[in-house]
Amino acid sequence: MDSTDTDYLTSLTSILVAVVTLIFLLHRTWPHLSQPKADKVTKSIAITPLDNSDLTVSKEPEIPEGWWSGREVFELERRALFSQTWLYIAHISQFYKPGSYQSFEIAGFPVFLIRGKDDKIRAFHNVCRHRAYTITRKETGASTVLGCRYHGWSYDTTGRLVKAPQFDDVPGFDKSQNSLFEVHTHTTDQGLIFVNLNSGEPAVFDGVASALSGLAGLRGKSTWVSGLTLSGDFNWKAGTRSRHLDTYTSELHQRMSEVSRPSPAMKLFRAMTGKSSLEKCSLFPITLIYSFQDAGLCLALSFFPASESKTNIRYDLFAHCAVNKPEIQKISEVSQSVTKNLIREIEVEYQSISTKQGSSGELNNTDTRQILCRLQEHTKLERIEGGQILPAMHKPEGSTLFQKADQLCKELDCVSGGSQSGASSALDW
Repeated sequence: MDSTDTDYLTSLTSILVAVVTLIFLLHRTWPHLSQPKADKVTKSIAITPLDNSDLTVSKEPEIPEGWWSGREVFELERRALFSQTWLYIAHISQFYKPGSYQSFEIAGFPVFLIRGKDDKIRAFHNVCRHRAYTITRKETGASTVLGCRYHGWSYDTTGRLVKAPQFDDVPGFDKSQNSLFEVHTHTTDQGLIFVNLNSGEPAVFDGVASALSGLAGLRGKSTWVSGLTLSGDFNWKAGTRSRHLDTYTSELHQRMSEVSRPSPAMKLFRAMTGKSSLEKCSLFPITLIYSFQDAGLCLALSFFPASESKTNIRYDLFAHCAVNKPEIQKISEVSQSVTKNLIREIEVEYQSISTKQGSSGELNNTDTRQILCRLQEHTKLERIEGGQILPAMHKPEGSTLFQKADQLCKELDCVSGGSQSGASSALDW
């Protein structure tokens, strides 16, 4: 056989081998190629109810439409997540005397913390029981009596109604039935204060203690030295998963170390043990805590949702050793500058990701999967219930006498021309 025939047979054999290989590969991969995209991604995650083992979650798109800017998604997050989850909001050292309070806005829920005369720190919905007007109008302050400026109702540090003009003389009106709506609180050994807005029995407080156990820089005796609330134009989820957070903490760590330099002994200890001087703890769903060991400081960074596309960023710095005033001033300036830079970077990042819907890649983020699971579970329960489930809603028992007195109060408002444009029902959660 000449060389031409040999080449021909070799070529034919190669073609046959290639064809057989292609058929084999198509046979193996065809079931996966023909499977719908949503099913493939959904099967990559085991979504199971957290509290009810007998519930099953139907397969739905992994990242719902409107994930980054949808009002309906945000409202679902308010019901499914922020109404039922333990949320870190402050440290015990921020309440230095009876009457010290701090106000917060969490996904549209106004709340405040206050230290009572008995030194116990309590949380309340920041709405008057009469017409839902704001009680504490400042972010921070101190007062042992909190008064509503609308009709002069006043409350003490335990939330008890102590004064109700125009109602005091109404027969049968019971002040004890009109105290502020209290919010569940839990204070950890490190002095971190958590709240849960569920009007019923809240979820068991667990999972956080173990996460905090390895954070050496924050203690119950730590002292608040600086903090600020800033605003950013982005969805809160974009903040907690931002790729810029590592850069933020690195820059903050470097600049804090320049302000408060570690001692030679501390440097030697780090070198011998190989232990990092920067520790991180994530508190689902909105808070990150960083411990800067060399500087003797801890930073709590929280992303409080204000709306579907606006977030309030709150940072607080705590020291577990004495810090002089010049250092505090420098640390405050550094923290504010670096945090403002972070917000600008997240805003740019948000503009980019909000123009396109999430893909299966988003599910690589643990928090994203957990948020999605919570939303799917709550949606399933609402379908069973046949309507929205509002865990944060309080249902006071209003008496006929109260309603008559309230009607009289409205009539007096009309006569005097008084109005309150910002007031809404205390039940409107």
